Amino acid sequence: MKTKWLEQVDKKEPTTYYDCITGKPLFRAPIGRTFEEFLKESKAHGWPSFRDQEVIWDDVRCLSNGETVSLAGNHLGHNLPDGKGNRYCINLVSVAGIPPKENK
Repeated sequence: MKTKWLEQVDKKEPTTYYDCITGKPLFRAPIGRTFEEFLKESKAHGWPSFRDQEVIWDDVRCLSNGETVSLAGNHLGHNLPDGKGNRYCINLVSVAGIPPKENK
């Protein structure tokens, strides 16, 4: 399965990633690193990889077993700490880089 994420994502400014069910913001990246560093780390692990400063904690929790979930209960991925700190490997289908459309 392929996505157009790499073609669509803003490579100069941080992108907000939204819960695919509720539309609430979950992550904003890259923060504290370049897009190239974000992309390199994500590709190396096969999942978009977010760091603590990129998590929007209002709607994200990390469970004691490392599972990362939205407050709505959506499974997002897992926290896999490494030498740089917490690394949240998130399934791209769980988040969207396009804001939800407003109901009119």
